Amino acid sequence: MPEQTFFYIFMAVIVIISLKWSRSRAQTILSNWAADSGVEILSRERRTFFRGPFFWSASKGQEVFYVQVRDRDGSTRSGWVRCGGWLLGLMSNQADVRWE
Repeated sequence: MPEQTFFYIFMAVIVIISLKWSRSRAQTILSNWAADSGVEILSRERRTFFRGPFFWSASKGQEVFYVQVRDRDGSTRSGWVRCGGWLLGLMSNQADVRWE
């Protein structure tokens, strides 16, 4: 019985660490994309089910955000950002955007 308890606790810790890492990694990719694109993120919403234009094309290893940004000229725009690559998921630094 103690072996089973240890196993369940160990698995729970692994799941929690994995979830925290994936959320943190997705935020890092999104922030790097914004800096490289010269925009300031005004709002971001992580989307798990309704993924806009990425609904059919995002893999389970990717995260999708709905964002509102301001560019250097002060203009605001909204769009969808998919973080991570198709095969490597969040291990990739890839970010794809679709503007509304």
